[in-house]
Amino acid sequence: MRYLHPVQAHETFVAGGRYHFSKQGAPLQKSETWTVHARPDGEQFMRVDADALREEGRSVLAEALLDRAGALARLDIRYENTKFPGGVRSLRATYQFAAGCLQVGYELNGSTRQYRELELPPDTLIDVPLLPFRGRTIATLTARGAAPTWLFVPTFDYAQLLPGALQQVISPVAAAGADCLRLGKRAIHTRRFTYRDRAAAYWLDEHNTIIRRVNAFNQQEIVVQISDYVAPASHLELLPC
Repeated sequence: MRYLHPVQAHETFVAGGRYHFSKQGAPLQKSETWTVHARPDGEQFMRVDADALREEGRSVLAEALLDRAGALARLDIRYENTKFPGGVRSLRATYQFAAGCLQVGYELNGSTRQYRELELPPDTLIDVPLLPFRGRTIATLTARGAAPTWLFVPTFDYAQLLPGALQQVISPVAAAGADCLRLGKRAIHTRRFTYRDRAAAYWLDEHNTIIRRVNAFNQQEIVVQISDYVAPASHLELLPC
């Protein structure tokens, strides 16, 4: 696993896993590997290595600082895309969230570092477009139901959209039942969520970790499946399916 900063001696491992992608049943050369480590003060670091260099020429390394309540306090990004001439080739960015304010510093395509500041409405939900973050977003959107929600999505691919998109939405996702999925010899009880346009379905465990995702793209089925999953130590083994 690649990373922006190595794990420090004072950090304690909490959870981790790896997402594999396939299209029409054939494996794709892309993955998202992630770990969560705790600090003595109760804050946590999530490290993500989204490696699609061989498949798409795209790479994202992310490191997120989560406060003691689990809220995103800081997000560091290093993004590269060698096969997207119309978009961002390289990006180094730091997003800092505090007291309804977002401060962003970024270097785009090797240029001088720029700074932006945005006010965020109360209870804005941060939707980082990487799978290790999406489970919590999906669960929160579903819980808010028909209540309008402000959603901020950090953007990496298009320079004109930097540092991201802020919009008010009604939850596009809803609970759709429960299923028991198997990871090797393990049985994982999950909640299934579907987007209202039926373009994607997600299965989340009790920790709001995505266990599986199925979506359609250009009339082809793309499946994401977790492997090497280590749940938080508080996880209790459930009864067999």
